[in-house]
Amino acid sequence: MKQILLSLTTCLFFQNAFTQDFTRTEAQANLAGIVNTNGVAVADYDRDGDLDIFFTGINNFDPTDETTWSHLMQNNGDGTFADVTVEAGFGVQYINEGLKAERGEKMGASWGDYDNDGFPDLFLANSRLDQLYRNNGDGTFTDVTAQAGVGGCNVCYSATGLWWDHDRDGDLDLYVSVLNNENIMYLNNGDGTFTDVTEALGLAGDNTITWSSAAIDAGKDGFLDLYNMNDTQINEFFENRSGQKYNEASRAYRLHDEGAGMGVAVGDCNNDGLFDIYVTNIFNHHPNPLFIDQGNRRYADQAKELGVDNTGWGWGTSFLDYDHDGDEDLAAVNGPIDKLYGDQQPDIDNFFFKNMLVEASMRFEDISAASGFTGKAKGKGMEVFDYDRDGDLDLVVANMEEAAYFFKNNTIHNDNQPPAKNWLQVILEGTASNRDAFGTTVKVRMGDKWLHRYHHGAAIFGQSIKPVHFGLGGATVVDEIRFTWLTGVTEAIYDVSANQILHFREGDGTVVEEQDSAPLPGSGAIVEKNFAMPNPFFEKTTLHFELAKPGTLELAVFSSTGLLVFRAEAELAQPGALDVPWDASAMPPGFYFYTAKFNDKKMEGKMVKGGK
Repeated sequence: MKQILLSLTTCLFFQNAFTQDFTRTEAQANLAGIVNTNGVAVADYDRDGDLDIFFTGINNFDPTDETTWSHLMQNNGDGTFADVTVEAGFGVQYINEGLKAERGEKMGASWGDYDNDGFPDLFLANSRLDQLYRNNGDGTFTDVTAQAGVGGCNVCYSATGLWWDHDRDGDLDLYVSVLNNENIMYLNNGDGTFTDVTEALGLAGDNTITWSSAAIDAGKDGFLDLYNMNDTQINEFFENRSGQKYNEASRAYRLHDEGAGMGVAVGDCNNDGLFDIYVTNIFNHHPNPLFIDQGNRRYADQAKELGVDNTGWGWGTSFLDYDHDGDEDLAAVNGPIDKLYGDQQPDIDNFFFKNMLVEASMRFEDISAASGFTGKAKGKGMEVFDYDRDGDLDLVVANMEEAAYFFKNNTIHNDNQPPAKNWLQVILEGTASNRDAFGTTVKVRMGDKWLHRYHHGAAIFGQSIKPVHFGLGGATVVDEIRFTWLTGVTEAIYDVSANQILHFREGDGTVVEEQDSAPLPGSGAIVEKNFAMPNPFFEKTTLHFELAKPGTLELAVFSSTGLLVFRAEAELAQPGALDVPWDASAMPPGFYFYTAKFNDKKMEGKMVKGGK
């Protein structure tokens, strides 16, 4: 009995001492008028230093009824938001003139800088016609759907768009999850247009009910794989074969959940340096899985033993270190939208789970009520971000039938919290990688302790561009930050003060090799990388390689149909750069792929030859 009482007392101590309430502030923030929404996503669209919000309205657009609108809310920097929907170029919105969509006419909003100009663009997933809005850089947007070629199909019911650089060529490609047809994969041509390559890449197949998708390097080969959350069907996992083909391998990776997959979150919840995947289902149909990465291209579902298998009729979800203690907590919203097995499902509160890894052991405690993250308004999309730049993470929820919820996190300002609540945020800017740096991993070291984050921004009904956040506990200085970009290059910076928002640009750090022990500052070593420049090109380009050892390079270039069009060999006498020029003036415009063998390594890439 003493042991049982001790365990109960310990649990209550952790909850009372470490739980931080959230405060509902949608009225103060000027968000109470945002009603009847599916998706929500954030980005600094106007580049003024704070994060703005886009909500997707559920119903067909009626210019006289703002409850049917999607809304762009500009962050004023003073704790409030201003509705700039009309002046930004969204005064006329989507109307579905065909068969009425059961779950909403307008679904997801995904921010992604597809043209790498530094201004976030916006993809909107709708019923029957998707839309792409290009950010003009002056606070306005232009609908470029037709020119870009990403309108979808006139019978497709799209849910969420995923921006990701599937072939590592430095620009963002687009994958669209569809509820009633095949999902669609668009390749970014680098000239403002996209090509449907779904079938060519092996991603076509049976129709699935896909609500959301995530790109993650589960195969540990440097290329991002694709995981689809499917409703009442087995979730699909497509293994990326060097950006040229995909192989469905959900059972091999143990990711074949057979629930009602909807939302997805990616994080390192057990601080082992491997990224885990959480999926929201309808619990009364099938429990949620929490797939823990086993490090051998296998995952194990540990949701039940860790206490997070039930979030009702789950939708949006996210990992976040809300209390800055160094482990990632978990939030999830829910909202029944139909009957299940003939029974009406009850409305229940949203869920918030505190990770107890730092305080006790690897498990989650349900602190939903105590945290203040409650509400029964049929939540759909959810986003986590620091709206007031005070260092802690706030939450916004898109609700189907009521006003949006806005939860301000009071950790920084609450004296009841332990003093160990330091933090660091990093804004990433890609150069050789895509500008948003999607696909980058960031890890920080304090002494011999590492924390890991994966930058991707993807969720159900949305994708956001926001800083990478770390809770640092009692640490006031980060000894080292390492950035592994999608190019494969790892950079590091050292001795960074806590409690700041840091902007880091790819190429500004010390290039290092991954190793168990930390290198001395300035001891950068050459890391092998390769790319074509220019790319795209019109007549000639150069294949550029940076190599760590002497050796012989064997290069082969292929057309998009697999025809060998160029071959070359080159010797490297000492570590350094090696350039191989290619005159392709006689070749037709299109995509070209290259493979290079160098000693025991294989390198691959893609080039685009434009037409004049």
